[in-house]
Amino acid sequence: MNFRNCFYFLVLLLSGFGLAQPSSNTLLQKGWAELIKDNEDEAFKYFWAANEKADKDKNLKDKADALFYLGVCSYGSSLEKGLQFATQSLDTYKKLEKTHAESAKIGRYKCLQLISTIYGRQKKYDDAKRLSLEVIEELKGQNDSTGTLGLAYNSLGNLYEIEKEYADSERFYQLALAEFEKRNNIAYLPSSYLKFGEMAQKKGQKESSLNYFQKALALAEKSQNKQAQVFALIAIGKWHMDFDPNVATAESYIDKARIIAIPLSDKTFEIKTIETLIELKKKQNDFLKVSQLQEEVIQIKDSFYSFEREQIVKSLEVQFEVSEKNRKLELISKEQQVSKLTNYLLITLLGLLILIFSILYFFLKRINKRDKQLLKTKEELVLLMEEQKRLKEQQFQNDIEHKESQLSAITIQMIEKNEILDEIKNIIGKKVPNAEAELKKLVSKYTIQENNWRDFEHYFESVNKNFYTRLKQKYPDISANDLKICALIKLNLSIKEMASILNISPDSVKTARHRLRKKLQLTTEENLTDFILSV
Repeated sequence: MNFRNCFYFLVLLLSGFGLAQPSSNTLLQKGWAELIKDNEDEAFKYFWAANEKADKDKNLKDKADALFYLGVCSYGSSLEKGLQFATQSLDTYKKLEKTHAESAKIGRYKCLQLISTIYGRQKKYDDAKRLSLEVIEELKGQNDSTGTLGLAYNSLGNLYEIEKEYADSERFYQLALAEFEKRNNIAYLPSSYLKFGEMAQKKGQKESSLNYFQKALALAEKSQNKQAQVFALIAIGKWHMDFDPNVATAESYIDKARIIAIPLSDKTFEIKTIETLIELKKKQNDFLKVSQLQEEVIQIKDSFYSFEREQIVKSLEVQFEVSEKNRKLELISKEQQVSKLTNYLLITLLGLLILIFSILYFFLKRINKRDKQLLKTKEELVLLMEEQKRLKEQQFQNDIEHKESQLSAITIQMIEKNEILDEIKNIIGKKVPNAEAELKKLVSKYTIQENNWRDFEHYFESVNKNFYTRLKQKYPDISANDLKICALIKLNLSIKEMASILNISPDSVKTARHRLRKKLQLTTEENLTDFILSV
């Protein structure tokens, strides 16, 4: 691994770690602290816990941030996993556009720059450039406090340098340096100064290159960025190798770099210091020392790759744990969905049962009400039938009494007639003088007798209860003779029969009937006989 590749790795590392430090979420802060220490597995656990908490709290902003830092933490060991988290974070930031527009905007550019970095490591240079250019287009001229714009410039500088387009590369490096100096971003300035020192050294600009390297070292020491210190000391050591014949000075800087690199978990830095010493010893023709240093490099690489394998295993274990958690969460989610669906079905079934029982209850209640009404109607009908039966029996009794009364009246009349006939026979048989006068006297005796009428009225009233009373109450002006006419009409007698009984002529009967109609206030259409019969 040459110096340019190591430097490029450092820039990629910084562009992943330094996009935006968490500020409010405790779990993200703890994950960030572990990530700075190269404890990626611990950092991943904190970021994942923040992601789960955001899901539980339904906090989209923390969810988007957690997914972003999971991408930052993952892409070093798995580009695909890092890309997956970055894409998910990008989608989540998009959902925040309506409620947290500014946070969504900043989050989008962070995600695009992270994806650009991943594309660069996947050698998808065109896609990486396209995304970084989009970030620059959106953030250029704005007050970007996250450092994303400077990182986008730096990424493009690296991408053009890889493609050996040095003019474009230098232009974007200058823009990145200007952005970092403008923001006084000491996290990124050392890498920019080292890059400019490297370019100046290649051009043979002795003082300028050393000045950049010293600036980088000063800022790295100020920010306690040990990785940047290692690269700055190596750069100064190589500068002395190129421009100072006193190799002891160069070796002292490289030794300092090695002392700082040894405790670092990333053994790439220690290997780089030893490889720089090997270059120096080759210049001194100290091949024994070169051989010893090469042996050390081999041992460190073996241990480093063994460590890397362990880290990969740990990473896989963490990813497996995460996968298992995801699987369990999916199972729990499915169980919850099944439980929710079951509850919905039970509630629906319960509702249907309640509806059916309600309908059945009201139906039975209606039938019961109808049955009660039918029973009441039947009872009323029975009472009505009993009343009709009673009335019929009463009518039948009245008819019997009427007939009996008529029979009695007829019997009396027959008796009276027979008595009259007997008396007439006696008078005729005796042949007494003045027989004619006796006969007339006898006839007058039996034809005009008030007692006979009283008897008649007695029998008549027995058959027709209160007939006279009803007529007198309704028609106070009606006379006794009128009542006799009414009684004879009630017996449904003819005019001739009425004339014979009253011992008057039929015309007189008609006249009496006419006067009676007026007193009863009958119209010409009303029948006198029907009226009297209805009384």
